[in-house]
Amino acid sequence: MDAKVFRRLVIDQETRLQMAQVNNLLAGDSPSPGTTFEHTITDTFFPMEMDMDMDGGEANDDNNDVNKTPLQNNKAFPLPWKRVPNAADHATVVSMVRMALDCYVDPKRQGWVDIGDNWDVSTEIGWLEAGLRGYIFASEDQKTIVIGIKGTSLKLFGTGGGPTGNNDKLNDNKMFSCCCGKVDRTWWGVCGCYMGGNRCNQQCLVDDVKKDLAESESYYGIGLKVVKAAKQLYPHASIWLTGHSLGGSVASLLGITNNYPVFTYSSPGDVRYGQKVGLIKPNLKESDLKKMPVWQFGHTGDPIYMGTCNGPTSTCYSAGYAMETKCHLGKICVYDTMTELGWRQDIRGHTIFTFIDVVEDWYNKTKGRETVPKCSPQTDCQDCLQWQYA
Repeated sequence: MDAKVFRRLVIDQETRLQMAQVNNLLAGDSPSPGTTFEHTITDTFFPMEMDMDMDGGEANDDNNDVNKTPLQNNKAFPLPWKRVPNAADHATVVSMVRMALDCYVDPKRQGWVDIGDNWDVSTEIGWLEAGLRGYIFASEDQKTIVIGIKGTSLKLFGTGGGPTGNNDKLNDNKMFSCCCGKVDRTWWGVCGCYMGGNRCNQQCLVDDVKKDLAESESYYGIGLKVVKAAKQLYPHASIWLTGHSLGGSVASLLGITNNYPVFTYSSPGDVRYGQKVGLIKPNLKESDLKKMPVWQFGHTGDPIYMGTCNGPTSTCYSAGYAMETKCHLGKICVYDTMTELGWRQDIRGHTIFTFIDVVEDWYNKTKGRETVPKCSPQTDCQDCLQWQYA
């Protein structure tokens, strides 16, 4: 286990008191965190049918996680009587979004949000590195862990972003662009797959993904190692994942790879990248999406979640982020802030601080009509229609 990627945390009583003192963001009439984390079901999730590797040949059955196609087994993989988060329960949705928020901050610093007495943050992920970061949250009885992954730390016009800003931006532009972040002729691509005009080399994209996985440039590739280590640390626990923005998309891909339930918040469209890594089929059906244990929460006022933060007049374009995808894996759970609250689409609506207030207080904001939105597959969604892939 790489000590720079994984490190156990010791949260003593003094630290707990410090964390409680700075936790004023969500004070008030919010629900008790995690009150329904005991929720269980008898349903089973089924992985997509995948018995071919990314080159179209027979799947490699060696022990190298990087070289293996994530879902090689095309048989039903039952998950009997597992603890899973309840996407219809307000307290559960709130608890998971709090964990996603905490992935941005050090537990001893101001901004850490209380996740309840029944949960500890026991392991930090990547905080000695300038890349993928997050935490593992463990339930008091150690029967459930939640792997939380930090989203993008914004790098704007060459400044900001902190230690992870450059790598966050690189992963954003590789995962959510149509052709290596080559939006138009004024942009430099982040790989060499652009063929001029609106043409892109599909095999080059696949090869570039393989290279990133092998060289640990891909957050998804690093995440595979994190999940493997988490299994070793908690061999008898149910594993869930959560994350905001880029962190949520990475979490959703890892969840589908391992058949672990995932709650994401304000994440960009991740279908395109899932296809590039060979995780899902090119032509997804509604029945395929329903089988995925992923619930993607977002709101209509967030242009990144809605897939509209692109084009020369957008903030994403101006800041150098090629956010061109809108199609989500699993099921989407959309808070209609534009209709209910009169919001307009604005990049400021993408921040987790804006969204967590919506999640916390949605019942009051809708005058008792909804506590959480219903979740359903995003059908008939297609990305990158203006591109031709050779």
